[in-house]
Amino acid sequence: MKKTIYGTLMAAATLALTVSCEDFTDLQPKGKNLLSTTDQLEMLLNYEYSGGNSDMRVMAGDMIYAYSPLVNEISKPTKSRSVIMWTWDEANIDKMAELTASDNDYSYYYEMVGKIANPILKQVDAAEGSESAKRMLRSEALTLRAWAMYMLVNKFAKAYTPATAAQDPGIIIMTEDIDITVPQPKSTVQEVYDRIIADCDEAIATGGLQPQAVNKMRMNSACPHAVKAEALLSMQKWDEAEAEAKQALAINGTVNDYNNNYHGTTMGYFIGGTYDIIDRGKKGTDEDYFQNSTLEYFNSINPNSFNYLEEGHAYRRISSMNMMYDYMMDASMSMIGEAGWTMTYDFSYWNDGGLRSPQMYLIAAECELHKGNIDASMEWLDKVRVNRISPDVYQPLQGNVKTADEAREHVKQVTSNELLFSVDLFIAKKRWNKINGWEATYTRTIGGQTYSLKPDSKLWIFPFPQSVLNNNPNITKHNYEE
Repeated sequence: MKKTIYGTLMAAATLALTVSCEDFTDLQPKGKNLLSTTDQLEMLLNYEYSGGNSDMRVMAGDMIYAYSPLVNEISKPTKSRSVIMWTWDEANIDKMAELTASDNDYSYYYEMVGKIANPILKQVDAAEGSESAKRMLRSEALTLRAWAMYMLVNKFAKAYTPATAAQDPGIIIMTEDIDITVPQPKSTVQEVYDRIIADCDEAIATGGLQPQAVNKMRMNSACPHAVKAEALLSMQKWDEAEAEAKQALAINGTVNDYNNNYHGTTMGYFIGGTYDIIDRGKKGTDEDYFQNSTLEYFNSINPNSFNYLEEGHAYRRISSMNMMYDYMMDASMSMIGEAGWTMTYDFSYWNDGGLRSPQMYLIAAECELHKGNIDASMEWLDKVRVNRISPDVYQPLQGNVKTADEAREHVKQVTSNELLFSVDLFIAKKRWNKINGWEATYTRTIGGQTYSLKPDSKLWIFPFPQSVLNNNPNITKHNYEE
């Protein structure tokens, strides 16, 4: 029977080759997109966004990802890339660059640009389909590209500084009209941000997005306003950033009520105790504009960061390994050899670097404070805090904060609390370092030794992967070197 089937298949293949030989010569060259209808192009957007890597969260000082005693790793004679980041060893940043053979973030975000956004933008006008479908595709592709470029420039380049952005080296801008076979040079930080703003503006003007996308892993109409608001905040354009944040909030201003909703339970393995936890589920929540999913699983939260959570904050109920141990032993001591770290053990999804409405409230709060409006700033913070802090201990900030220094500390604390499970906290800290009075030195203690990350450290700028330097003659230096 197998021989009969094999013979039939061979005959069919021979016939197919004979009939389609001429058609084969008509195929477009490798690297060209063959999708020709709006339905086919939309399939590119069915991409499972699941974050990049943990670099920015580790460097920000809030998380460490390890499964063996940290002191043992640190004491090894040859430093690993992770150890250089854990100890904020700026003297070995060049060694870190050598050890960065590839970078998941670099690949991940440029893949979104090169394999999703740009092919859509290049093909959409000529594609078969309705004009409304074309508008949707164009708006979504532009927004996706703007978001990816924003994430890339914040990892691999200096934070935007108005006085120097036009000279500071940035990243490669890849648009749909660029030949992907030709190595491209870096653009300046200013040029990258100008491109981000232009893409957002075109996406908004095209008007193809709806208030609700088909799922949380697709862009909705709040997203281009949200990306633009984040970019303008980085550019220190307070009025414009707040205006865009308000535009996003007008579309969706939901903040999840973790005090009364999104509750779950987990059970300990030792004595079977039951513990109340946050359960965000796996499909995104009402406050998520665009979900970039990640599991909080075996991630070690720095005690400084966990203790910085306000009293009664819902994030203190993150599912942890100490719950799994029924609080009968310290999971971080058994896992990483350090006492007091919170080892996460959560199977719901958190939005790591995606777009959410709470970010827009935080932007408005920071902008109002930069403009000197303390009470208005605190009012924006309270709109987030009231859904995060237990009613038993919640006290409004509005009306109770009198000085700019106190207000600034509240903005930084609420922002740090809210962004704890996101790379956006690295971006926020990096941005604050460029604003007089907002900069800070961060510390963490490992094995009894305290390590520091200063505001002007080169470590705020990640090295390009060696795969880029080896294949693009236009990129010969890392941005921390220039």
